[in-house]
Amino acid sequence: MQNHINTSGRILNSKIIWVLLGIGVILYALYILFISHTLTYDAAPTDKQKILFVAQRILIGILFFIAILNIHKLPVKETWIAWIIFTGLFARLILIPSSPILEDDFYRYLWDGAVTANEYNPYVFSPQDVIEKDPAVPQKILKLADESGNVIDKINHPKIKTLYPTLSQIIFALSYYLFPWSVTGWKLLMLMGDIFLLFFLIKILRELKLPVSFVAIYWLNPIVLHEFFNTGHYDLFALLFTAIAIYYYLKDEFVTSSITLALAVGFKLWPILIFPILLRKLTNQKWKLVSSVFAFSIFVIVIFIPVLRAGFDQNTGFTKYAANWINNAAFYTILKESIDLFTTTFKIYYVCADCVARYITGGIILSVLLLLIKKPASDNLNLVYKMLIIIAVSFLVSPTQFPWYVTWMILPLVFSPKISLLMYAFLIPLYHLNPLGGYFIYIQHIPVILLFLYEIKKGYGFDFFNIGEEHYVSSNRKNGL
Repeated sequence: MQNHINTSGRILNSKIIWVLLGIGVILYALYILFISHTLTYDAAPTDKQKILFVAQRILIGILFFIAILNIHKLPVKETWIAWIIFTGLFARLILIPSSPILEDDFYRYLWDGAVTANEYNPYVFSPQDVIEKDPAVPQKILKLADESGNVIDKINHPKIKTLYPTLSQIIFALSYYLFPWSVTGWKLLMLMGDIFLLFFLIKILRELKLPVSFVAIYWLNPIVLHEFFNTGHYDLFALLFTAIAIYYYLKDEFVTSSITLALAVGFKLWPILIFPILLRKLTNQKWKLVSSVFAFSIFVIVIFIPVLRAGFDQNTGFTKYAANWINNAAFYTILKESIDLFTTTFKIYYVCADCVARYITGGIILSVLLLLIKKPASDNLNLVYKMLIIIAVSFLVSPTQFPWYVTWMILPLVFSPKISLLMYAFLIPLYHLNPLGGYFIYIQHIPVILLFLYEIKKGYGFDFFNIGEEHYVSSNRKNGL
């Protein structure tokens, strides 16, 4: 009797937390809508304004984190699934007209879309070439610059040619066709993609026999809400096609999965990391293995033809990013500074510390990937777990750890939750305080890295998310979800 009372009490508390989270994300979205215009780069917000904004993001992040820790107590019923979907969708609709806070990447999206829609290769000319009216720039592109208003003048790193892969350019162009020069229109297009992503996340959860309520890890995640529907980062489309690839893989449609994953790579390069994990299952099915590799390779090559045709030089975005970009990276910064200290101490002046650090991080990623594919996944849950590990390791050791890159991990987190990585919901907002003190970089990442390593050693999330337990499978079947 006492156990029944305690169980009922825990379920009631969990329901309250989830009601608060739903209300909380809506109130947070309203807050962003009303204050966002004061936090744009043009508005030049004060440190006090930034701190208040970050504090609000941390609060909603903590509420989200607590709710997810209690997700296993939430009844898997249609009412709660509807609540999750409704509140997440409502928050997105509120955020769409908000001004992007402390962000300007969207200007490049709008410009690239206009160039591509007018049938020019966006990889040929940099915005600076256009601004300076380089004689090689076609008159039509110069006219686009005039039509853009202040868009072209606000593109960051204007000397660098675009670094966004080919399929992203097609989506940018579609946005230009539908909503010329409109960031609000761009976010409406993203919402359409996000609804498709929600659909496939639910289908994958059902294939894995996991509670549909786990979709909240993505759908109500404050990082997702902010980075996609306030600042408008296009990474959502890479997540969409990666999710579709995972779904078709689980349905044993391997060629379709490979083609779809190639499309994901056409938006962002990181999905290529999970391809070897998917292939490992096929090593004893030679025809399926060869056909999957062939399909993936052909599509990737075709997708990147515009990039290859434009050629590479010192201002090519892809090479600049791979060789020089460093941002918000805790592990990488410690590694690079350690190499610097070593070479300085022993007077080894001919060593490029940044180059060595990049080789080491690349070696770490490759080593982890080789360990993961040493044996095929034991089941589908183990498969998505391996996907999470390689994506997480790649992010955690990367020299670039922008807040929206966290969304890459959120996709596999839906199917294989880790407490350490969920902590980013309230830690990554500190990114905006980096100018106030370099130590904020380490506060964001070091606790996550240490706990992540401990979780890998211990297993599934301290038993909070022991998704192999019959409790999840049976309750999921019982409720038909």
